[in-house]
Amino acid sequence: MRFFNIDKGLELPQKYDILHNALDELYARRQEEFQKSNPLKEIYQVYPLNQFQKSFGSSTGFKKAFERTVDYAAYPGFTNGDGFRATVSYVPFNGKVVFTWQMILEGDPTGIKDTLSDYQIAWQRQIVELGMFALTAMFGKKVVDPVSKMILNIKSADTTDGDPLTETKNPVFCKEHTIIRAEGMSDQDIVKNYQSNKFYIPVSLDDSDPLAYAKIADGLHQIKVRMAKLKDDNGKFAGVNGAKKLVATEDAHLNQAINSILKADNFSCATGEQKLNPVKEGFSTYFTPYLEGNDEQPIPQFATAEDGYAHGILMLDEAYNKANHGPMMVERVGFSMKAVKTDEPEGIKYLAKQAFDFACPAWRGIAYIYIGTPAGAAGEWDDVNTFTKIEPVAFAKPVSIVGTVTTKAEA
Repeated sequence: MRFFNIDKGLELPQKYDILHNALDELYARRQEEFQKSNPLKEIYQVYPLNQFQKSFGSSTGFKKAFERTVDYAAYPGFTNGDGFRATVSYVPFNGKVVFTWQMILEGDPTGIKDTLSDYQIAWQRQIVELGMFALTAMFGKKVVDPVSKMILNIKSADTTDGDPLTETKNPVFCKEHTIIRAEGMSDQDIVKNYQSNKFYIPVSLDDSDPLAYAKIADGLHQIKVRMAKLKDDNGKFAGVNGAKKLVATEDAHLNQAINSILKADNFSCATGEQKLNPVKEGFSTYFTPYLEGNDEQPIPQFATAEDGYAHGILMLDEAYNKANHGPMMVERVGFSMKAVKTDEPEGIKYLAKQAFDFACPAWRGIAYIYIGTPAGAAGEWDDVNTFTKIEPVAFAKPVSIVGTVTTKAEA
């Protein structure tokens, strides 16, 4: 009677070299299929974490750097101060797939390789789905992911009252982002300096409004300008003036609207005026079905709604986000697998692990835009009172008749 020796199967380069051949090809495929094309990288910056947690902070900088002096006067001195701070960490994730001795004995190397490849595809898909679902945790409420069994509640670094020592922080998408409460600033001063990155453009995509595209174009342009004028924690211009990208789900109506708007020279047929399109080729675009979510991880902010239309768009300034710690996937340990002999059941198990999380300390380089008018209940993500309304400027010019011609019908 012949027995299959698992120890030898791990040691010898025979046809059941399941430790080396299967994993080597698996990692080769990973380089081709996942690291070079990942929907998460269209939204998040991947940030390597080399410790348990890391704190990101801003500085109020210097309000001024010089003053006029008189002869023999002492040099005036100036100081800066700490701004808001946010701490990011990671969550460990683990999984395994087991091959019993019977599976190894009766199977073949291709079957083992394909099973491991399928497992890694499932792992990477779950990360993408988790990253998309994490966006729902940026609107002010905790969300529970039943798939990965974790709680998400992603906040920006700024606090609700502008005091860096206050523990209550604003959601990433919020119309009441604060700057640092400087000495002598009142509550009214804080309110006066509120800034927003959560907008809605009250336009319908159901063809009931002939000016819809012109209004959306104007609204997007207004938001882009607003982002360029955002102030930093010291009340100075933050420099959010890089190239912008629009990200949305795959939706026929919304995608057609965005693509048509960005290609149009003007909207004179609708408005009656020769007015240039302010956003022609002004944004790059990325559409992904992963923003639809799934039954266990719904993403109502971006998915096609019950009315048959998707309403949500992200506007991103990637250069600003990269330099200032915008939306990020922090990774402490990259994905890896190792083969281990097991006795219960007898066989080989592949142990997989990765440690990461999603965060967004800096909010200025990302904005949420709702096309339409939100109608959610008070306190919900789509409560219209939590948005900044963008009034698009687009009017149909009346057509005047300057003359008429009367023709006589022939007999």
